[in-house]
Amino acid sequence: MDFSNVKFDIIIQGGQSNAEGCGVGPVERELIPSPNAFYLRAEKTVTVDEENLHIHFHDKPFVIEQAKERLNEAGDTLGDFSLTFAEEYEKAGLLAADRKLLIIRGGVGGAGFQKKHWGLHDCLYLKLLELIDYALSLNKENRVVGFLWHQGEHDAFEGNTPDNYKKQLSALVDGVRTRVGEKIPFIAGEFVNDWKSKNIGICAPILQAIREVVSESGKGGFVETSDLLSNDQKNKNGDDIHFCRESLHILGRRYFAEHQRIIGE
Repeated sequence: MDFSNVKFDIIIQGGQSNAEGCGVGPVERELIPSPNAFYLRAEKTVTVDEENLHIHFHDKPFVIEQAKERLNEAGDTLGDFSLTFAEEYEKAGLLAADRKLLIIRGGVGGAGFQKKHWGLHDCLYLKLLELIDYALSLNKENRVVGFLWHQGEHDAFEGNTPDNYKKQLSALVDGVRTRVGEKIPFIAGEFVNDWKSKNIGICAPILQAIREVVSESGKGGFVETSDLLSNDQKNKNGDDIHFCRESLHILGRRYFAEHQRIIGE
C-alpha cells in the first residue's frame, strides 16, 4: 500500500514491557481491529545476558501493518494499551473521515535509562526519532497527536536515582516535542500495583520523579493504576510486574481520558 496518499494522526508509544504489551488472559470484550489504525515499527532482535539487554535493529525498511493484538510464542493473545487508546480516539470523533491512525511502537521490554537504552544518545531514543521522522515524511499533512509512555520499573530496580531519572525523562520528552514542532500531550502511567507494593521503597521515588516530569512539562497527564490486576493476579502465572490483558485494555482508556482532559484545557 502506498501510504504517501494517507493522512495520519500519529500516536507515539514508548517505554518498556508494559508499553510493548505482555498482558495475557480473558477480557471483557475482544478488540476488533480497526481498518483505520496501523502500527509503525522497526524490526529488531533482542537478546539478554548477565550484563545487559542488547537491541539490534535490522537493516530493513520500517514496517507498517494493521494495528492488532499480537500472539506470543505460546499462542497467547497479548494486550496493547495503545489499541484501546486508538479505539477511544475514533469513538470520540477525533479522527477525521479523511485520516487514519498510525501508532509508533517504540517500547521494548526491559529497557531503561540506567543501562543506556533511552538516553538522548542511546539506541531506542535515536530509533524513535527515526520512526517519527519517517512517519511525518510520508505525507506533509501527517501530525503527531500524543506521546504515550510507560516505563521506570527497570530504573527502579537498577538503582537509578530519582533526580537523574527525572532529568533523563524530561530530556526525552523535550527532545521528542522539539522534533515534532508542537506541545503534544505527554501521558505516563503508574506501575502495576502488585509489583509496586512489594517493592515500594524503590518504586515510590521513581514514580514521584515521573509525576514531577508530567506536572512540570506542561500538557502532561498521569494515569493511576492501583486497581488494575497483574498477570499473576488474573492468571496465576507468577508474573507480578506486568498488567494482565484486561488491565491493558482499561489502561488505554485511561490514557485517552487524560488525553481528552489535556486537549480540553
